[in-house]
Amino acid sequence: MPPPEPPPQLNIPASQHTVDVSIINTTSHVGHIPTAEFMRPTIPGYDYVQAPCYSFLIKHKNRNAASKYDQMVFDLAWTAKENGFTIEVEKDVATILKENGDDLSKIGGIIWSHYHFDHTGDVSTFPASTDLLVGPGFKAKFPAGYPTDPDAAVDESAWKGRTLREIDFGSFMIGPFRAFDFYGDGSFYLLDSPGHAVGHMCGLARTSADPPQFIMMGGDIAHHGGEFRPTKWLPLPENIQPNPLEPPYARNPPVCPGEIFEAIHPKHSSTEPFTDPVGPIHDDVQLVVDSRDKWEHFDAQEDIFAVIAHDMSLFDVVDFYPKMANDWKAKGWDDQGRWRFLRDFDTSAKNKV
Repeated sequence: MPPPEPPPQLNIPASQHTVDVSIINTTSHVGHIPTAEFMRPTIPGYDYVQAPCYSFLIKHKNRNAASKYDQMVFDLAWTAKENGFTIEVEKDVATILKENGDDLSKIGGIIWSHYHFDHTGDVSTFPASTDLLVGPGFKAKFPAGYPTDPDAAVDESAWKGRTLREIDFGSFMIGPFRAFDFYGDGSFYLLDSPGHAVGHMCGLARTSADPPQFIMMGGDIAHHGGEFRPTKWLPLPENIQPNPLEPPYARNPPVCPGEIFEAIHPKHSSTEPFTDPVGPIHDDVQLVVDSRDKWEHFDAQEDIFAVIAHDMSLFDVVDFYPKMANDWKAKGWDDQGRWRFLRDFDTSAKNKV
């Protein structure tokens, strides 16, 4: 298997300012959705999506640049059960925050990575002083929401009586993405990543200044690690450590040979993702492939922990809110989680591919 190529340069501006980030287990879980609705080809063993939905609490710490948005939530997950496939929801994000002592009146903004119902939650559970922030093109796509427009995919009650702010991306770039320096101090960026949905955005939070480290909030830029790994920068290792087939943080786990997964790869490749985004779940398939390819530039970096919203492989790896996620590197979450998506695949099916 080939050695990794040097990751691409992202040219993230230096900054001494950081934000505190917590990954929220929203108690939402979806199951029994055919993977072919999201990605193809289907890999043996991974026929149905079984996934959580993560939100993020962001707390800005720059006292010299205080902002209404010093506390924000990125995505709100689901709020109710839907027919057609299984969705389980125990609590909404507002309830989770209140139960852990966070004052909702201090949440200045809710960022929707995009407008799909498994990310929009119930904005009405937050005070009217909490703004709703959306990506470019949202207002043009939804000049009115439901029920004013009975065909609209979003309920206009989400922004009625509160400020609806659409992010205006300029020419500033981080890596291949258009970027918006949210606080103006380099602590948190939004990244324009359309395709899955009009206005889709990712978040890039600086969790350490020295050395610079980041958590990247991917929303639905992908739905499974096999959509963006492996790559030429993160090739499938000859020996995968930690072993993705063993529990995380296991002591002295057996080595897992990468060749057993290369054998079931549709292209028998160690440097290309297993699957590609497809299907009507995406607004524009070509754009989402383009955004996915750009995401890979970030995922390849040693100082960036990339988290997509429905990544089941991280569920038993990370610490959830109210604990903070800023120490992700010291705790080894990136190493523990990088190849755990492989456990979803049936390696005994190699002769059937």
